[in-house]
Amino acid sequence: MRLSTKTGFLEKIYGIKDTIALIADSGFDAIDFSMESAEYGSDIHGKEYYVELKKYAESKGVYFNQAHGPDGSSFADDELNRKRYQEVICTIKNAAYLGVENIIIHPCQHMDYYQARNAERLFEYNMDFYSSLIPYCEEYGIKVAVENMWQYPKMISHSTCSRPDEFIRYIDELNSEWIVGCLDIGHSVLVREDPADFIRKLGNKRLKCLHIHDVDGNDDLHTLPYFGITNWDSVMRALAEIDYKGDFTYEADCFMQEKPKELLREFVKLMEKTGRYMIKQFDESLEKYI
Repeated sequence: MRLSTKTGFLEKIYGIKDTIALIADSGFDAIDFSMESAEYGSDIHGKEYYVELKKYAESKGVYFNQAHGPDGSSFADDELNRKRYQEVICTIKNAAYLGVENIIIHPCQHMDYYQARNAERLFEYNMDFYSSLIPYCEEYGIKVAVENMWQYPKMISHSTCSRPDEFIRYIDELNSEWIVGCLDIGHSVLVREDPADFIRKLGNKRLKCLHIHDVDGNDDLHTLPYFGITNWDSVMRALAEIDYKGDFTYEADCFMQEKPKELLREFVKLMEKTGRYMIKQFDESLEKYI
């Protein structure tokens, strides 16, 4: 299992090239390119920019395995929706220039999930949304990953794809090699869905990528594993049980925020060491099940 982490917070501190170098020097195999900001949802840089970043990463001994599209795919506003849709298309294209295999695109969830029939309305809305992305996936040779979400109307609660059965329905109804599943472990814990059970139900034919981070059960902390309440032994065993073939990708950089810059490099090394420990657990469990 290859180990990767996102550019996200580190890019804001160091810039993109120094972030790539830092992640590579810290021992990671790959990089998840965070494309949530507006510049990556536009043509401001051009293809050459991303191709050069790809070459630069390769010169450092790493590559881009994954990316993340805009934070939020829909709004209760038609004009904003049209703008965001174009940004989504742009991030898919730009991520493909980086050589990314999977880009995470959040499901639309602009309605109150618990209001009468909204879960079904969102399902129909998302079927149209993701189906419309498939031609772009085919054109650029990149897969779109659906992610399990949560909402916070009054307290953290279920939303689109936050239950295993609904997530499975999304992937199976779309029925395309270009649409896969990304399980966010922290999101699963927040809505009180056992991530190990979630993993087993999805299976390795649907589950192709991960967002690895920990939470305290009350907030979407995106902190390092073992700093929250997740049972990581159970998670890694479940991944081994289904013979998971994807990467171990962190989305856990929030624990570094508001910390002294002088310590950040050591924090990144701690992430790498923690990830290697967890992958070793996976490998040892894999020997038992496969």
